[in-house]
Amino acid sequence: MNLARFAVLFSLSVLVASGAPISLLAQNASNLHIQERVAQVEPARIKAIVQSLVDFGTRHTLSDPTNPTRGNRAAQNWIINHVKSLQALPGSRLELYEERFTAGGSGRLPNPVELANLGAILPGTDPARAKEVIVIAGHYDSLPSGRDVNADGPGAVDDASGVAISLELARIMAAEKPAITLYFVASAAEEQGLVGATHLAKRLKNEGYIVRGMVAVDILGNVSGVNNDSDNTTIRCFSEGVPTTETDAQKRIREALGGENDGLSREWARYIKRFGEPYSDNLDIWLMLRRDRVGRGGDHTPFANEGFPGIRFTDTLEHYDRQHQIPRTENGRKYGDTMEFFDENYVAKITRALLAGFMHLSHAPAPPFGVGIGGNGTANTILRWQLPEDSRIVGLVLYRRRSDSIHWQRTRAIPVSRELVLQNVMLDNYVFALATVDANGNESVPVYPGALLPR
Repeated sequence: MNLARFAVLFSLSVLVASGAPISLLAQNASNLHIQERVAQVEPARIKAIVQSLVDFGTRHTLSDPTNPTRGNRAAQNWIINHVKSLQALPGSRLELYEERFTAGGSGRLPNPVELANLGAILPGTDPARAKEVIVIAGHYDSLPSGRDVNADGPGAVDDASGVAISLELARIMAAEKPAITLYFVASAAEEQGLVGATHLAKRLKNEGYIVRGMVAVDILGNVSGVNNDSDNTTIRCFSEGVPTTETDAQKRIREALGGENDGLSREWARYIKRFGEPYSDNLDIWLMLRRDRVGRGGDHTPFANEGFPGIRFTDTLEHYDRQHQIPRTENGRKYGDTMEFFDENYVAKITRALLAGFMHLSHAPAPPFGVGIGGNGTANTILRWQLPEDSRIVGLVLYRRRSDSIHWQRTRAIPVSRELVLQNVMLDNYVFALATVDANGNESVPVYPGALLPR
């Protein structure tokens, strides 16, 4: 075993043996490079991006495309120019992402219209993983109340904030050399039915890409609720437990193993919490055991529909007077999604957590596959798996929680191998997942068993 491999496995083992909380595992196994990147998040830059988008008055998808200073098309041009400024940063490896397409003809887009997903792409450096990507998306369109597509709809929290997070991550990671590719997206026509995200998710799937993780950042920056309560220390992370794309065969395995709380999206949500929280002071990421808010959806939904891990970050306290409203005051009550109600320091906390999670995963080795579990009817649990050809794998991390728990409770560092027998650990009482780890402590998203080993 080389020294780098030994150092990582030893540090992980010490943490586990000491009973350290799992968040400390992420914190102590991380490297200073990620901490340095997280320190570069600037609330003022986030606010400036949101203000610039708000200044277009409205960003309704169907607003006047000929106006150079107001509306959706003017906002598109601003985003493109902003990304070009990020390309000019020292050492920047960013590529302009501009994907135009035509959609509509029914529903909220009664006539066909040209739409554009915009943003930046940071290419991966591992040729063997050229088809693997991570995506973060905020939608740049906004929606006022009523039918006037040119009415004021500033859309500060919904969702200039999401675009700002995406662009801020692109700025900070511009010179990074991740193993896999990152998409920093400002998506189109979310308010008209998740149109831009659907187009991107389907295109990636049709072209054979594997999305290792997707985050929709939508409605972020409001810290006061409709009941006058206030909260700037928590954020909701929504994820589905059972994948929409589950086949009958997969359903049978899930029912046999009890994996309804361990779909790809749910594991991705746990990953962001585990590797994000330690880098963001006074932030608690709530793992919401729903795909989204009741009866609602977002840009992560099309990715989940294609079988990709997709999650959504949204304010803990939504204020409905500030969503899809023309700014106004009625009977002393203020309506409208304006800068008055946007808190850049709160959004910066969330940005730091997301940045840390993206940094860890984008540099992590490829995950294990073919994970199977068995041992039922005995006092032991048996795990078997296969490993990809990835020279950066120096070991594995076994995650474990009791079957009545939501969060991972224990970890165990193990050397590169293909099988593990846990003596006197009854299979029925625990849930397990397995991740690969590199010499810097970057882990893959843990993989939940997808097969039941024969007795």
